[in-house]
Amino acid sequence: MSWIVEQLIYSSFSQLGFKYIASANVPPGIQQVFYQHIVSQLWDTYNPPHRNFKGVYIYQIDPHNTLFGWLINDGKDEFGPGDIPYFHCYYLQELLDSKKLVKILACLEAGPLKRISRDEAKISLYPVILADNYQANAFELGIKLSKDIRLFSHRQLREEKPLQWFISLEETKERPHPTDNNYDNSKDTFPREPNYQAEIAKILEELAEKPIAIEGIMLVSAQGQPLTNSIGMPHNSALILAGTMIYLANNTKEELSWSDVEQIAIRSPQGHLILTPCSDQAFLLVKTGKTITGLLEGEIQKTRSKLAIILAISNPTPQTPLLNPAVNPFLDSLVEEFEIVLETEDDNSTDIRYPGRTLQ
Repeated sequence: MSWIVEQLIYSSFSQLGFKYIASANVPPGIQQVFYQHIVSQLWDTYNPPHRNFKGVYIYQIDPHNTLFGWLINDGKDEFGPGDIPYFHCYYLQELLDSKKLVKILACLEAGPLKRISRDEAKISLYPVILADNYQANAFELGIKLSKDIRLFSHRQLREEKPLQWFISLEETKERPHPTDNNYDNSKDTFPREPNYQAEIAKILEELAEKPIAIEGIMLVSAQGQPLTNSIGMPHNSALILAGTMIYLANNTKEELSWSDVEQIAIRSPQGHLILTPCSDQAFLLVKTGKTITGLLEGEIQKTRSKLAIILAISNPTPQTPLLNPAVNPFLDSLVEEFEIVLETEDDNSTDIRYPGRTLQ
């Protein structure tokens, strides 16, 4: 059975610069999801992957809206040496079932039907028919998927959990072959899930080691509950500070009728305290001494992008409750002592030319 998908592309084009392009039937909201949750999260402009890098991804927005596709480092452009991302994405606007998932995984292995040249003066994208005899012409973009990622994907679908993962060619090569410890022949068994908590802890430790006067780091839920251990400061102190800032963010959104608060930053001559979202359910709390603000923000954004990719599939679970931030006695003193900076993100722009993450 054949079905139709729409196309989206993000790269640096000869006549357009950095831009994403979509076929006519892709809604603006889906285009925004493609840029904000795939392009911005998977490509770090300040620390791009190596020249031969390639990977595949799937991002299920809801049961009836799924994005999947390919990413490579496409080398330099006409302006000279550089690392240019090439994202090719298919958009399925149908209920995702097991048969469609099988075909999506096969497409990710085969590559897109046709690769779009970045040198074309005018680029128009059209719907693609995924037939049973689908033949990819851009097979060099595809990646052979391991058994565990296939089983993981089908389990997520069966348990009605959103499919949101990215895997690079290096990860498929480094992943060990299935063993009896991880698999059996039962129809209903699946491989053990990766140790996401260890990956998250490693990312936070890497941030803590940066020479930017880091004094404390913690990942907390939207309800102010701990998702990781605190690094560098007492656990209870971190929870109180996180709860206070979440309470402030929620009150600000309600009072000003804002849809969201992108970041809460408390600054003093002695240092910074920053709370920034990494997903809908996880916030990164960072406390520093006196440091360079621009450098600090850059490192936080890098860490945020790395965490967002893992959090999309790990579903971390809070382990202990937080004191109710609504009765936190430190709130008034914090507000009086420090300058509070609120930053919001403008969601109205659809013509984004910045090569990487969104400008804030």
